[in-house]
Amino acid sequence: KYCNKYYFIILFFRKGVFFIMKIQLIGTGTIPDMTNSASVLINDHILFDVPNGNLKAMIRQNIDILKIDTVIISHTHADHCFDMPFLLWYKEAYQKESKRLSTKIITDKITQNTIENLIDLSYFNSAKNAKKEFIDAEEVNNIEKICDDLQIFNEPIEHEHLTIKYANGYIIKDKNISIGLTGDSTFCEGLKNIASKVNYLISDMTLEIGDESHMGINNILELLKEYPNLKIIPIHMHDKTREEAIKLDIDNLIILQDGDILKL
Repeated sequence: KYCNKYYFIILFFRKGVFFIMKIQLIGTGTIPDMTNSASVLINDHILFDVPNGNLKAMIRQNIDILKIDTVIISHTHADHCFDMPFLLWYKEAYQKESKRLSTKIITDKITQNTIENLIDLSYFNSAKNAKKEFIDAEEVNNIEKICDDLQIFNEPIEHEHLTIKYANGYIIKDKNISIGLTGDSTFCEGLKNIASKVNYLISDMTLEIGDESHMGINNILELLKEYPNLKIIPIHMHDKTREEAIKLDIDNLIILQDGDILKL
């Protein structure tokens, strides 16, 4: 541990250079907690979820927002997509015309409609005029490569299934390492499928005891028992949940703070 940051570094020699997958935890908490709402930045340009206050959080963490070219949104709840108009506004307002690139937005049809309505309600012409391309979550598995040497795969999960029709987890991988991102999820088959296929799982762990909407510490411990080589980085944690998880002091349960960076 150096300077309150954790660095897990696995270097791979590829085409004469070392390759590192970089993960930045923009937010690790939930709406009522001291920490930012859950959001993850991968390799400086792939953003997972755009919750309330996300743009401000990225500015405070000195992230180059203009580099973000791909956004993955897990589901339509406000604390996962409501800052999307501000992100698009920022990119359109501050990028140079010669470098004006489209933002790929990977999500489901309902969340796409939510984002388009939010953009209309924002009255920001910069957000409306920003170049963007929606990619259906159900189609992303058929796209061989979206960016860099990374592949992105969708895995449907369950979250408040009576009110949320679409909730999606994802796997992002290169030739050597893979990470899973759950968004909000209960302990369901889709989440288990993701856990079985990845080296690192960035997972919902809202509660101490999981319920029909969110993962709990008990569910995370069950995953670690079933997959002993898996490393889990919990996000979307209530403050009390974080405190209890830290007390467990489990090697493969990596408790990080907002702004922490991992290089895998």
